Amino acid sequence: MAVAHPFPRRAFPYFKWTVFSLLGVNVFLFFTEQTLVEGLDSLAWVTLLLLFEWETSQLDKPYVSPWEKWGIHAGRMLAYGLILHSAAGYGAVDYIAEHGPVDLWNALTWIGIVLLLEYDVYSPGEYARWEWYLRNGAKLVLYAALFVFALLWGLDGEWLDTYDALLWILCFFAIEINVLEFEEDIPYPGTPEAQAATAAASPVAGPASEEV
Repeated sequence: MAVAHPFPRRAFPYFKWTVFSLLGVNVFLFFTEQTLVEGLDSLAWVTLLLLFEWETSQLDKPYVSPWEKWGIHAGRMLAYGLILHSAAGYGAVDYIAEHGPVDLWNALTWIGIVLLLEYDVYSPGEYARWEWYLRNGAKLVLYAALFVFALLWGLDGEWLDTYDALLWILCFFAIEINVLEFEEDIPYPGTPEAQAATAAASPVAGPASEEV
């Protein structure tokens, strides 16, 4: 649901950048308190998060220049490269033997979420209502899995991992709000609203047609 009430709408940017800042602190903590794989993974995810924040807040606007477009793509490819490298590290036999499989499950679940967000970014408003329900239903299942992983870390006494997991969910909640606010004003293809908007935009529906 979108942030519709005036006060939440005004307060939301402060909430969003507060949790983003806390996440930046977590990156430092992971480099100093956890493994190098986890530190690089956190840094890559923060980079990807900021790129998603930029793009989902600009869904109704074209790229300002080719530099912006290709700079975002380059940053995203670099972040995905590090994320996949980290996921491979979490899947290593030695890593699983020492830390368990939850890190790998968590990484794969997040990759599933960002792939769905990529669809939001590159096909904004171009999906039917059933696709919207399917996509967001899949996201709910994946986010629920992330809460389960956070609980498992908490039960294992891994409080930094638990705190970090919940913070990440809050951060991507901010990204989802950006997408939902954009979708709120977009009619779904095939609906009467979409057909009316298409007819209104068509030259055939202009003043000349009314004279015939």
